[in-house]
Amino acid sequence: MSVAVDDVRSSRALEPARFEPAEKTGRIKLFVVRSLNYLTNHVVGHIPSFGLRHAWYRRVLGVRLGSGTAVHLGCYVWFYGPGQLRRDGLVIGAHSRINRGCCLDARGSLRIGENVSISPEVTILTAFHPIDDPQFRVATRPIEIDDYAFVGTRATILAGVRIGRGAVVAAGAVVTRDVPPLAVVAGVPARQVGTRPAEALRYVLDEPPPLFE
Repeated sequence: MSVAVDDVRSSRALEPARFEPAEKTGRIKLFVVRSLNYLTNHVVGHIPSFGLRHAWYRRVLGVRLGSGTAVHLGCYVWFYGPGQLRRDGLVIGAHSRINRGCCLDARGSLRIGENVSISPEVTILTAFHPIDDPQFRVATRPIEIDDYAFVGTRATILAGVRIGRGAVVAAGAVVTRDVPPLAVVAGVPARQVGTRPAEALRYVLDEPPPLFE
């Protein structure tokens, strides 16, 4: 018997949001962080070489990329600095695909499993502004996307959500709550419209990345 998405409340969404501290950042540190953001998202992210981009993500930013993972051109990585990235964690498991033009908000913890397919122009947001906060501060909640999940083009995943193993998020959907394993969700907000067969989860996304991508 399938479980409706509306019946599954995110344990993360029920937890208090973590507010980002309003730190007094020195001018030099602020310049370095902003320079890294610019280089990552407006220069490195558009270099047509997986090897060069992945080396930057790993060695400069501290992103953990699994074997066979591919982050395509034009990916926007949102972060406060390499120290924050290493502390909170941006992890992408083996053989996962982050396609062109995606936004990965790693200001909060973002963990993506193995053999996950993230389609072009997907937005994943770990940070948000609580509308009842009188200071309009930025708050974060972690996001987890389990193995074999498939997220369709231009879908949006909001803070505090977990996408279960093998779940499917339809193109253009806005996910505001946890998605059970193998559930197929669609719409705004996303609701369960079907179930994926468990026996379908036998593939490995191990095709070589295309040249000049």
